[in-house]
Amino acid sequence: MSSSIRGVLFDMGGVLVALDGVPSLAALLGVEACHDALHARWLESPSVIAHETGRIGPAAFAAGVVADLRLAVTPERFLADFLTWLDGPMPGASALLDDVPHDYRVAALSNMSAIHWDLILATDLTRRFDHLFVSHEIGCLKPSDRAFAVALDGMGLGPHEVVFLDDGRRNVEAARALGMEAHVVRGPREARAALVQHGVVPASAGA
Repeated sequence: MSSSIRGVLFDMGGVLVALDGVPSLAALLGVEACHDALHARWLESPSVIAHETGRIGPAAFAAGVVADLRLAVTPERFLADFLTWLDGPMPGASALLDDVPHDYRVAALSNMSAIHWDLILATDLTRRFDHLFVSHEIGCLKPSDRAFAVALDGMGLGPHEVVFLDDGRRNVEAARALGMEAHVVRGPREARAALVQHGVVPASAGA
């Protein structure tokens, strides 16, 4: 273990799990498929925030998103499409988690609805995590300080003791502002490279 880093905090969607609504949402909005811009637009919807923090159910969420973002589809059609956004663990995700030594605390901090989270729980990906902090359960979303505070408190670590990996630039910038070592990564390969950089996993692991 490195002298300062004692824990790894993973985002799930886009880092360990294939969860990508960018193409679908871009097509519905008639805009360019830019990850960061669409992520910001997504979180402009009050219905998205309410659903991903566990305050409304799927039907109200779908109706609300269609209205909030002025989508030219029915709520039923949107919800059916939304369910396809998650495609399960990415290749190499389980191997990466297995390569993190057990003296590190491993946790997830994810903005995710119960619909998608239930699909992840049906896999064995979560078995290696010591802590799971999911927005619909903790009631707050990244990049809020509150979401990171919940995760750090639950891990029992200070920000300077944690490496945070996320596919969203705003989330990474927020984590850095709190003192975490944080990196924008897309997929297990980039996540592994970041952990090698911090000495969490050896360069030869998973090769």
